[in-house]
Amino acid sequence: MLRLASGTFCLILACLISLPLYAEAPFRAIEGGCDHAAHAIDVRVHGVRSDHGYVTFALYGENPDDFLRKGKKIFQHRFSAKPGTMAFCILVPEPGTYAAAAYHDENGNTKFDKNWIGFPSEAFGVSNNPSMFLFPPSHEEAAFQVDNGVKSIEIRLEY
Repeated sequence: MLRLASGTFCLILACLISLPLYAEAPFRAIEGGCDHAAHAIDVRVHGVRSDHGYVTFALYGENPDDFLRKGKKIFQHRFSAKPGTMAFCILVPEPGTYAAAAYHDENGNTKFDKNWIGFPSEAFGVSNNPSMFLFPPSHEEAAFQVDNGVKSIEIRLEY
């Protein structure tokens, strides 16, 4: 009986080990371009002025009320900063409406710093590069559609 239980345990363990690890989050970031992805966002962040800190990319879903709100992003990833234009691919689980933001966390404190008035003190930008004079852009201004295949977006950082 013990031998049967032991054999059954080993068989179950072998099956579990051989399964692919899809329990990860459905989003994934890859440095460089997107190669033949089913649903992906090919991102170019322009204007990174130094290799200090990180460039943080945040992705928001279709709910306009969630855009740029703390704790409401559906995916975030930090990349080591590289001057100029940074390219990376974000794999998304399904087609849909998304909006994105990026900022250069030059001091590397993993926070989006603001000055005493509440204005950003670190470079940032959003998808579609709408005008950002005194107010943050709306979800509608930054939104884009991901269908089957790869959607290319450009984000220009403003210092």
